[in-house]
This record gives sequence, structure tokens and C-alpha cells, in this order.
Amino acid sequence: MKIYLVLLLTLLFFSKSFSETLTVSAAANVQYALDELIKEFKREYPSVKVRKIISSSGKLTAQIVRNAPYDIFLSADMKYPEYLYKKGLTATKPKVYAYGVLVLYTMKDIKLKDVNDLTSPKIKKIALPNPKTAPYGRASFEVLKYYKIYKKVLPKIIYGESVGQSTQYIVKKLVDVGFTSKSVVLSPQLKEKGYWIEIDKRAYKPIKQGIVILKRGKSNIYAIKFYNFIFSEKGKEILRKYGYKVADEN
Repeated sequence: MKIYLVLLLTLLFFSKSFSETLTVSAAANVQYALDELIKEFKREYPSVKVRKIISSSGKLTAQIVRNAPYDIFLSADMKYPEYLYKKGLTATKPKVYAYGVLVLYTMKDIKLKDVNDLTSPKIKKIALPNPKTAPYGRASFEVLKYYKIYKKVLPKIIYGESVGQSTQYIVKKLVDVGFTSKSVVLSPQLKEKGYWIEIDKRAYKPIKQGIVILKRGKSNIYAIKFYNFIFSEKGKEILRKYGYKVADEN
């Protein structure tokens, strides 16, 4: 009887621990906004342990396909969530939670006027997220082609795995300038540092950032609550603070 009771209590303990743990995988551009979203969410649910996994959207998708234990996926586009949905790996249909904004950013004494300045001989290295795995990288390529400077600047490009890595190249001054997300330059860590300009939205397709609850998160009540929180007025307020256009404002 005692053994049975111990086993029951152990089972209840682990069941409770699991149910109060939430794992959120997110594209690098949204990591700073995500920190604040999690902080506000935990005000209402202080007992919930939220674990975040940050990488490029493409790499996270590959991990999810290989059964990575994530409950929610915040992508930098809709392509990857739709891919996962078609493969039957999500509990919800992909939904746009925000529209990303692309910027050029530098930590050096360079005053950028527009994208054409990238052709200047003074600019020798340009950071750009990998377009194969990072939606902001694809948008950056669209910009270079829109301004018809792609071939001129191609030898200068240094690829980062994600927006996060490209930003590190910029911050550490390993490059002269680079493409990143407005949400990154507005983060507490980088706000008021360096110099950036917002890129004309006509130069790239709208960056529709998508979210899905993954199959693993279907039975996690906190995955559903966090998903709903992102679309709440408080969630939208936080996303706006980081330079995003929320889904109903674009």
C-alpha cells in the first residue's frame, strides 16, 4: 500500500511539473519581444516554467520534423508553419501574429541614407541572414534586387545563420553594416546604440510572421493560454513596442 501511494504521489508530481512547463521555439528576430511576452504572461501564471528555444525559422522547422519537444512555434514567416501544418505536425492552423520590419543597422561611424549606400567602397562587409533558413534573409535579397545592386554587393556579403547571428556580426563590428529586424534594434540591449534606417516596405514582400501550436502542445493548457495571450491587447501592445505591425493593422 505504501509503495502504491509513493508511486501515485510521484506520478502526480511529475504530471504537475510537466503540465506547468511550456517550451516555446521562436525565430531570432522575435526573441526580445518574446522575453517581454513571457514576463507578462508569468505575471498571470507565475508557477509556469517557460523554456525558449531561439534559432532560424528553417532550423527550428527541421528540429520539429525530427520530433523536437516544443509546444509552440513562432516563425519569421508563414512558409514554415504552413509546411508543418501540411505534414500534420501542428494542432492549429498557421496564423499571422505580426508583420516584421526590415532595417539596415551599423555600429560604425557610417551615416546611411538609403540602401544604395551599400555600394560605397567604404562599406566592405555586409551582414545578411541566410536566405535559405531565415525569412529576413530572403527579404534582404528582395531589397538588393529591388534596388538593382545585388551583383555589386554580393562579394561583400557575410551570412549569418539567423537575424540573431547577423546582428552579432554588426554589434561586434565584424561587418560595416547589416540587415536585421526593427524589433532587434528596439530591444533594451541595443536601443540607443548604433545607427539604423528602416527600409522602404515597397522593396520587399510583407514579412508575415506565423504562429502554430504544435502537436505536443495540444494537451498543454498553458500552450493554449500563451497562444491566446499573444493575440490579446497586452500581447499586441508588446509587439508594437518592438516595431511590429500587428496582424489587424497592416
